[in-house]
Amino acid sequence: MKTDKIAILIKKAALEAEKEQMPILQSHDLSVAQYKFLKYLYIAPKDSVRVVDLETEYSLTHPAVIDILKVLEKKGYTERIVNPEDARSKIVSLTPKAYRERDELEGLGDVMEESVTKNLTAADRKELSRLLHKLMGE
Repeated sequence: MKTDKIAILIKKAALEAEKEQMPILQSHDLSVAQYKFLKYLYIAPKDSVRVVDLETEYSLTHPAVIDILKVLEKKGYTERIVNPEDARSKIVSLTPKAYRERDELEGLGDVMEESVTKNLTAADRKELSRLLHKLMGE
């Protein structure tokens, strides 16, 4: 049964996108959530991202963010360091391994984007992006 309810369609589209992305990320033993964290850290100024920033950006609970970070740390991509401005919080820092693999991992983003939007024309992609930004109040 098809629905025209926007909220349901967005959720379904997000789940479909994740299904498309998972096989692409498996070659690097990363989950979609782990990849999103790395992308966010690559874009942010070096050593500026606090754990709470990831919680806010992805609307995740503290325990969920910590679980993802523990896996990234175990894989050698990140480490948490004490925030020099507030010893109660932690800064998430990328490791040399993460920087060595940056170009390759960021290239996967293009592959995933193409995979997720393969059924859309360039004009469709542009319009969808515009509408999603509008929906988010941007």
